[in-house]
Amino acid sequence: MDTTAVILGAGYAGVMAANRLAGQGVRVRLVSPERRFTERIRLHEFTAGTRADPTVPFSSLLHPDIEMVYGVAENIDAASRRVALSNEAVLDYDWLVYAVGSGNGSVPAGAEAPSCLSGAGPAREKLRSLKPGDPVAVVGGGLTAVEVAAETAHAYPHNPVTIYAAGPVIQHFSGSTRRGVLRSLERAGISVRQEMVEADRLPEAAAVLWCTGFGVPDLAARSGLAVDAAGRLAVDSRLRAVGRERIFGAGDAAVITDPGYSYLPQTCATAMPMGAEAASNILRTLAGEPLPPHNSGFQGQCVSLGRQDGALQFLHPGYTPRRIHLHGRAAAMLKEVLCRMTLKWIRGEAKRSGAYTWPAGPRMTPAPALAEA
Repeated sequence: MDTTAVILGAGYAGVMAANRLAGQGVRVRLVSPERRFTERIRLHEFTAGTRADPTVPFSSLLHPDIEMVYGVAENIDAASRRVALSNEAVLDYDWLVYAVGSGNGSVPAGAEAPSCLSGAGPAREKLRSLKPGDPVAVVGGGLTAVEVAAETAHAYPHNPVTIYAAGPVIQHFSGSTRRGVLRSLERAGISVRQEMVEADRLPEAAAVLWCTGFGVPDLAARSGLAVDAAGRLAVDSRLRAVGRERIFGAGDAAVITDPGYSYLPQTCATAMPMGAEAASNILRTLAGEPLPPHNSGFQGQCVSLGRQDGALQFLHPGYTPRRIHLHGRAAAMLKEVLCRMTLKWIRGEAKRSGAYTWPAGPRMTPAPALAEA
């Protein structure tokens, strides 16, 4: 197929999009600042020292025809369909998938942010330097904060761990599931304080782990593309960038601005379907087929509470909790299975384009498919 797709970002969304396109004969150039794929869902283990390496070779995940380009995109010229990289290389494209992902947001001095690889390494070293009795503060109340706190407490049982959360921990879980999580944290010796932490007034602790949320690169905004208030690329329900028919967005750095999609969080369970769908919509356009609105949802979400403990919250498709939940070792085992399945799904797509499927989303007002000229 005489067409070139450039994929910006080699996270969960980017590699899934690249595999789907390459398997259908599209020339794919995958741009990554890293030389290996990072399993971000393993970073809490790496931070606490219970996992030696959270990365895997790209060669083990990608279709063999994909060309890796190592570098950082500095500018997208949508008019001329070109991407300028930081090493002064320029990539021409017929189609672009914007999947640059997310990183740490603003991190105050004196804190480490383990939610991406660049911050997890320093956080790991900080924890390894602790003396028995040195306190650890984890700031944040979401999944990342809870997993980092639990893994750290089990790996460093002689160092007291405290979570500082502005509101209830893991707010989208049901009350009964949260109570089970709190019991697990208490058993691990973790204190939970519901209070806001200001960046200029950090808790008194030997290590402060900042887990308050993700930030996204400003590449889209710098390139003159439409973005939301957080700087994410604005895309329609077909994952097409607003006003740019040759650019599709997927993953943490893209947001669907059409009504009905606010339920989608920044997770790999959101990113992988978006990446696959963005690729499919490029293929549909090339084939002259109509583009359906994106449709992805959820069945459940696991949280790790250490190697031998966890919680599973079953979810409605729109990311709201069901009454059913699971706790303990069984939930921890299921979490591990799902983490391993994530790489299996990526590899399956590399072997057969279109192999990856996902749960349907919540019911919405039907929107007609868009026919392509």
